[in-house]
Amino acid sequence: MWGGNHVQAGIRTALEDLGHWANVKADTPFLIDLAAGQQSPISWAEAHEMVGQMAAALHARLGHGKKAAILSKNRAHWILADLAILAAGNLTVPVFTTMRPDTFNYVLDFADVELLFLGESTNWADVKPYLPDGITVVTLPGIDPAEGDLTWDTLLAEGQTTPAPKGHEKEDIATLIFTSGTTGKPKGVMHSLGSLGRATHALVTETKSEDGWRFISYLPLAHLAERLIIELHCLHVGGTIYFNESLETFAADLSVAEPDYFFGVPRIWDKLSQAVIAGTDGGADTLKAALTGPNANMVAAMVRDKLGLSSVKKMVSTTAPVPPHIKEWFKLFGLPLMDGYGQTEILPIATTPEGSNKPESVGKPIPGVEVRITEEGELVARGPGCSLGYYKMPEKTAETFRDGWVHTGDRAELDEDGFVILKGRVKETFKTAKGKYVAPMPIEARFLESDLLDQACLVGHGLAQPVLLLVIAETATGETEASLEAHIRQQVADINRSLERHAQMGAVLVAPEPWTIENAILTHTMKVRRERVLERFGADIEKAAQSISSGAALSVTFL
Repeated sequence: MWGGNHVQAGIRTALEDLGHWANVKADTPFLIDLAAGQQSPISWAEAHEMVGQMAAALHARLGHGKKAAILSKNRAHWILADLAILAAGNLTVPVFTTMRPDTFNYVLDFADVELLFLGESTNWADVKPYLPDGITVVTLPGIDPAEGDLTWDTLLAEGQTTPAPKGHEKEDIATLIFTSGTTGKPKGVMHSLGSLGRATHALVTETKSEDGWRFISYLPLAHLAERLIIELHCLHVGGTIYFNESLETFAADLSVAEPDYFFGVPRIWDKLSQAVIAGTDGGADTLKAALTGPNANMVAAMVRDKLGLSSVKKMVSTTAPVPPHIKEWFKLFGLPLMDGYGQTEILPIATTPEGSNKPESVGKPIPGVEVRITEEGELVARGPGCSLGYYKMPEKTAETFRDGWVHTGDRAELDEDGFVILKGRVKETFKTAKGKYVAPMPIEARFLESDLLDQACLVGHGLAQPVLLLVIAETATGETEASLEAHIRQQVADINRSLERHAQMGAVLVAPEPWTIENAILTHTMKVRRERVLERFGADIEKAAQSISSGAALSVTFL
């Protein structure tokens, strides 16, 4: 049984990992930037030296316990800056390169940030005017020094003649990770080196990772999932991280990195499987026949090569459940997906045991983690990777962290074997005009089993019947509007038959473009922001609701 946040013997922190591998494999590459077809490696010994020098300079300028932010795309110096801030005894505050100006200003101001490391960032021009007063900007290598007050190299030079700082105690607050939540202002989740070390140890144990594994970093390091699963994971096993240059170079960078371990989110798996289907003459049916026929192994090997994943030993998905039909595709590709379920507040909670066949679940609680379902149907958990609460939000902390349990906000069930089956978010459940509750996620997931549909959002608070919003998949480019409408109507009819009357859809709206981070409908982890859907399509939803109330038959409207 978990006894709270405490130091566990034999579990190293990230900084101890860095020192260990700098001694064991000094000249082996730890971090490798990929750009313009070239590799820029930094060895374990070089990284250790730079982190020490930067930590000394930061401590001399800021002192202990101060906040330093990082705004940069994934690059070697993102991780070096992170480790240097921690080694200085200060707190890392990661900032997303897709963050809106008002949120950027709120996070840096609320977190009391005093210094910002600035790297390549697509939103810098937009957020720069919103930088709170008094923050020192340090430009990372490759950034115009005129954009900041100091350069990375200047601080490194200062650190060469400055005594090394003491750093953090293991259970001190070491980082603030602001959630990209789908509602409300972001909350700063507090983690220590100890809580992150325990979470990393659990991850490595569950995935049976091996020393020296290769990783590719392409999802935002500002999110704890990438930071834990790539940065801290690699530090623990003495591996090598390759940094993807851009979306355009992703396939080429994968072939260079040849990762042993590949991490993604449901949107990524959907895009990859859709790309394979789109590249197959005859589409999904032909592909499935080939992957289950006499030459299945050869076809699967060709698919893995095409995806650049032929070297992968483990594939892990997190942030949201992967629809079962997508898991089935990857199983046919010879790339079984392992779920990793957790939250910024506590992770990992559950993973998929090797050899299990329960695609509708996100796995079983890992050793040392306890879960239960409350009377309200909410999953609560406790375990060694638990955070320390929310920064400067005692009321929110008391609401989420109760009696030693983290209230996840997820509606869930436990099956007879103890597997966790997520049913949506507690706060996403809505009440229709009939006074009945509807959980949207399971219904949305059924629509996304179609190869012609890419995104779905079910709304219905206060409506006579729910309204479904859809985004058409790229693989549907050869379809006419009439054929797509017929397909959607058939899907709605089939799914409505299995639902209670109050949950049945009364109208469908087809969005004119994909929902993305750029148009602010997806979070940084590619989850749909329901409040943004309601804002963007509010007038269309209201019109559809009026049609439903008048007793009209199911309408399918292309916006």
